[in-house]
Amino acid sequence: MCLGGWEEPTMPKHKKRYWQKYDMLYKNCSKKRLFKQLKASCENLGCPYEKKGNRGRSLKFSPIEYAAFISLQKMFGHKSREMELEADLFLSDKADHSTFARNYKRIPTEYIEKLIIPFVKKKYCLLIADSTAMSTKIRVERIKAGTRNKQKLTNKFHILVGYDPEDHEVMILGVKATDNHTSDSKGACMILNKLENPFAYFFGDSAYHTYELHNIGKEKKLIVMTKPDKKGIRKKMSAKAINTKKFNERLYKEIRGIVETVFGGLTNAGLITTFAKTTKAIQLDTLMLALRHNLMTSIRLYKLIMRQTLKYGTVKLSVLAKLFGPFNRLPTF
Repeated sequence: MCLGGWEEPTMPKHKKRYWQKYDMLYKNCSKKRLFKQLKASCENLGCPYEKKGNRGRSLKFSPIEYAAFISLQKMFGHKSREMELEADLFLSDKADHSTFARNYKRIPTEYIEKLIIPFVKKKYCLLIADSTAMSTKIRVERIKAGTRNKQKLTNKFHILVGYDPEDHEVMILGVKATDNHTSDSKGACMILNKLENPFAYFFGDSAYHTYELHNIGKEKKLIVMTKPDKKGIRKKMSAKAINTKKFNERLYKEIRGIVETVFGGLTNAGLITTFAKTTKAIQLDTLMLALRHNLMTSIRLYKLIMRQTLKYGTVKLSVLAKLFGPFNRLPTF
């Protein structure tokens, strides 16, 4: 049995020493363990793409291995050249950097959006939406106020996170990578349409205070807490007007800022800028950030359990059940 993708330690015949428990912690959180977990998630989702036709050489590795290995490398900010150097550590053989670059572009964006879902192991009562700019090194010529200049091409990174105040856990439930012309509200609506019966509080800034989002929140049975804008309300009997009356400013200020921890962590890691040139590669790089955050959060939760085990010699069953779901017996480390 596995706990959220991590290996469940077996019942020991004798009590393990401190250094043995400490060694187990790092073995379960190594890059090879992460690769195995990503590969298992990709196998559950199925093949991301297939070889076109019977002509030409066959693929050196399976599409599932390509998707798992490239996702792991992208989460650490590695480029195609670095993938070539580390290929034989995770795969059966080496491969040229152009092979990874070519197969990376063949992975559908919808596949990465589904890949972040297996890391979510529970339902959240607090949902927070926000977006940020994913900057690139490409400069596009623009004319603004009669002046011709060059600006950096940016894409939008829309996320919907679930927040658990008790464990200080922030997990991304949905993600979308769009161009810069897609509004924050539209991006959140695309993510909410794919959620099944969330029944929770929804927090967002004034950019999400639109009629469309409030109507979707009513369909999904969400308690929408978006900051009111200065435009006013035209439809007095709409869901937007009803939710505006219920707006709690104190609760909004306490919860809304949590989502910024996701963007802050990515900025500190230096991953908020991409060197990709094509639209598809830029979108894939953006989605990889959400996958990285969920995987790192799973590691942090696993380390939290191991620290309790190292300190007290056991861990409460309620803690494991809350983080990884219910199971029959309590594992001892």
